[in-house]
Amino acid sequence: MTELEIKKLLVRYFLEKYENFIVGSEFSFQFGERRADIALLDDGYLYAFEIKGARDTVSRLNYQIESYKKFFDFCFVVCEPSNLSEVRMTIPRDVGIFLVENNEIKYIRQSKQFKRHDKKVLSSALSVQKLMALAKGSNLKSKHELCEYVSKHNTLESLRKLSRDDFKAKYGVVSRLLKQETTLHLTSDDIYTITKRAPSLLKRRVP
Repeated sequence: MTELEIKKLLVRYFLEKYENFIVGSEFSFQFGERRADIALLDDGYLYAFEIKGARDTVSRLNYQIESYKKFFDFCFVVCEPSNLSEVRMTIPRDVGIFLVENNEIKYIRQSKQFKRHDKKVLSSALSVQKLMALAKGSNLKSKHELCEYVSKHNTLESLRKLSRDDFKAKYGVVSRLLKQETTLHLTSDDIYTITKRAPSLLKRRVP
C-alpha cells in the first residue's frame, strides 16, 4: 500500500477508537531533522506512528525509533504482513506495532511509555517566537542557541507540557474540522488537511 493509503486507514482507526484526539501528519521535530508520519495527542500523551509499508526498507528503523523516544510518550510502527517479521526483529520490544491487513488496522503490540525525553529536542518543536519569550530577553537569535538556553532553564516536565500544548495549537483546529466533516471513508484531502507539508510529498514509496 502507499503511505497515503495507510495514513487514511490509521486516521479512520483513530476516529473509531478515540473521541478527543488531535492528529497531525508529517509532524516535524528535532530541528526539522525528523518527522513523524502520524502524531496523535490524546489525554495529554503524544503518540508517534512510523509507517513501514511492504516496499519500505527497515534498515534505518531502529535509528528513527530512538529519535522518537526523545520526544514522544508512546511509539508505534505500522507495517504490513509481508514485513511484520522483519519489523519485529529490528525494533525493541518496548515499541508498539500495528498491522495493516485487508484494509484494516490491527493492534499487535502495546508501546511502553517513554519518559526520558530530551529537553533540547522537546524545545525544538517550539517556534522561535515562543523560545524567545521563554528566554526572557537573552538576545539569542539562533534557534539552536535558544533551545540550548531554554532546555537549561526549564524543567523536563514544563518543556514536555509546552511541546504538547504547541502540538495542540498547531493541529487542534484542523483536527476538529476533520472530525466534524469526515465520515469513516477518508479521502486524500482529509490527510492533506492535517499535513504541515506539501501534498506532493505524499507519494508511493520506493525501496
